Amino acid sequence: MSNDMNNQKLISVADAVIVRQENISTIVQAGPQSYQTNRGICERGLKAGRELLDEATRDGMSDDLDQRIAKYITLAKKSVANMYERRSPVTKLFDQVRSEFTALENHIDPAKTDTVPFRLVQLRNEYAASKREEAERRRREELATQEHTRALETYRVDIEEDYRRAYNQLSDRAINELTELAQSLTLDNYQAVSDTITGYASALPADWVPASSVRQPYNITPDEAKAIRDETLRKLMPKFREQYVFDVDEYRRQLLDKLPSKKTELERIAAADAQDAARMKAEMARKEAEEAVRKEQERRKAEEEARSKAELDKANAEMSGLFGIARAGQSYMPKAKVSKKIEVSDPKAFLAIVSTWWQHEGSTLSVEDLGKIFKKQVAFCEKLANKQGILVESVGLEYVEEVKAQ
Repeated sequence: MSNDMNNQKLISVADAVIVRQENISTIVQAGPQSYQTNRGICERGLKAGRELLDEATRDGMSDDLDQRIAKYITLAKKSVANMYERRSPVTKLFDQVRSEFTALENHIDPAKTDTVPFRLVQLRNEYAASKREEAERRRREELATQEHTRALETYRVDIEEDYRRAYNQLSDRAINELTELAQSLTLDNYQAVSDTITGYASALPADWVPASSVRQPYNITPDEAKAIRDETLRKLMPKFREQYVFDVDEYRRQLLDKLPSKKTELERIAAADAQDAARMKAEMARKEAEEAVRKEQERRKAEEEARSKAELDKANAEMSGLFGIARAGQSYMPKAKVSKKIEVSDPKAFLAIVSTWWQHEGSTLSVEDLGKIFKKQVAFCEKLANKQGILVESVGLEYVEEVKAQ
């Protein structure tokens, strides 16, 4: 309220200054007269100065000419002072009138500090900043929620894949043991091998619980991770029991069905001469190897299909994490330009600022342009040299003496 009252008071004073009749009379009457007088002094002074300059150019400097020039410069300085004193009342009044006009403009200029428009601009800036911070907070919360959901789904898929891998290793071990038993069959151990394969456990061990080696994501809790592992095991264990019987027991039965024919083959080999026996052994080994390769290919194909399904499930989980969460409703956002401003808290930071500026712009400028930018710094170093004798040493820099007549 006080600022508004002050502004109104200044406007009233401005009105009084501008409309005052005597001020208008002063400008109208004294202005032209002062200008003509000062113009005459200027012309006479320029004429005298040119004559001295022409003489110096034509004949060169001399002691007498130097003294006359010094006297001329003294008179020129006095003439300038007199001219200023003569026009000062008029130009000051002009300046005052101009300042009153600009004061009126400044009162409603949003760029001028402490004006009403400026305060309104500040209010909008603060409001836009708060809205942006609110939007950023919502975005961060939504992103954290999305990442958490994606981490849960990804962990679930990884755990399931890890448990399936553990099951495959268990069933592969059983199948390999059965294969080794079948391959070790001879006429002498036929009954023992047959009994061992017959009695081989074809059910998933009751105490088998796969241990997980999947690393827990940082953004889910241990309780959440345990719940996922427990839920995954509850879902998979019935399937594992059923699959184990299908994989191991089915293979065990296939081996038992082939044992009599293999025994017959072994008896034929035992009854044959050495040459036929070697040939028959090689043929039997070849068939067993082919069967083993076929079984391994089927196993690898099944594992690859399971792996592809797991990768697809993981990709779907990631997509679900990205798009499965409803977006928060869009609210009004003031139009705003966001830019970065530097706030310096340590004087040494200016060295980094100057260094960055030099790398990206300063090194491309001319000596003249850089001289304008660093005029104050150059003046300081000149003062340091003249008063303390401290000189800057650098390539491309030298000190020259400047002589001024007193």
